Amino acid sequence: MKNAGEVMCRLLAKFVLVASCCVVLAPLKHVLAQEWVKSMFSESSHDFGNVARGSKTSYSFVLENKFEEDVHIREVRTSCKCTIPSIKNSGKGGDTLKTYGKGEIVCDFNTQAFIGARSAVVTVVFDKPYYGEMQLNVKGNIRSDVQTDPGEIQFGEVQRGTEKKTSVKVTYRGSYPWKITDVRSANENLRVQLKPTMDVYGKTGYEMLIRLLPTAPVGSFNDQIVLVTNESRFNLVTVPVRGTVQPPLVMAGSVELGTTGFSKTLTKRLIVKGKEPFEITDVSCKDDRFSFEIPSGERKVHLVPLTFQSGEKKGAFKIEVKVTARLENDNTASTFVSGNVVEE
Repeated sequence: MKNAGEVMCRLLAKFVLVASCCVVLAPLKHVLAQEWVKSMFSESSHDFGNVARGSKTSYSFVLENKFEEDVHIREVRTSCKCTIPSIKNSGKGGDTLKTYGKGEIVCDFNTQAFIGARSAVVTVVFDKPYYGEMQLNVKGNIRSDVQTDPGEIQFGEVQRGTEKKTSVKVTYRGSYPWKITDVRSANENLRVQLKPTMDVYGKTGYEMLIRLLPTAPVGSFNDQIVLVTNESRFNLVTVPVRGTVQPPLVMAGSVELGTTGFSKTLTKRLIVKGKEPFEITDVSCKDDRFSFEIPSGERKVHLVPLTFQSGEKKGAFKIEVKVTARLENDNTASTFVSGNVVEE
């Protein structure tokens, strides 16, 4: 009986050990499963600060597919309706990101329907290539006594080297002797001038004149102008400012070929745009699997045929393609072509 009892104890001990391992490994597996999701995001939180009611306040969390498999976003949900999330894909895949494909989780702060301090957790749910979730945290304070018209400073598209002006009305609806004492911005190419105003109800306000200098670099910008007030609390009010400075030649930031097998031929067309008619003189890249047909003549929009011969070189790729035109200044433009070659 003693031997049988010892055997039973040993079996029971093994069972407990196995059961314990299962309990430990289950959450560990869950944690590891999330790492591939987190690696696609460079940040997971954003503070909108103090914003005026009705302002068009949004922030984009950028993600990039760093894997050979396609990544699919099943859904994006929010814990509070004060934040409205959506998916923006730089390619044409909608909620699917190809290899090296980039996307954005755009979080719009609902300043029309909410006031006061608000926060939300935006959950991004993936179901391919594996299941995973990513939590993004946003917060901000929506002031009901400060309004801007329009709700953002929007320059739109501006040609490089040119100056553009716009204006915004800032109105204070409270009873405090409110004043703007300073204006700040991290964008050194913005200049702001304030003109005090007063509405028919005797409420203090300002007309804010904003200039985008011709020294602004090429590219899109999503910045803020910060109004510093004479209040003891919440004395910083942010106003979003957006726009895009266009170079003489414009191409899409990326082109996706997707996944293909050995010895396949894929074709695409690169779109090159200019403000004035131009002639393309060269198209090149550092991958001999690519070939291009250079269109003739001068026009504002060129379609450049691209041919990719996959051969038997396996793996994902991201190659820069450069276009050169007959222009005096800024005569080049480039894009990145990405894809994946697999053995079928």
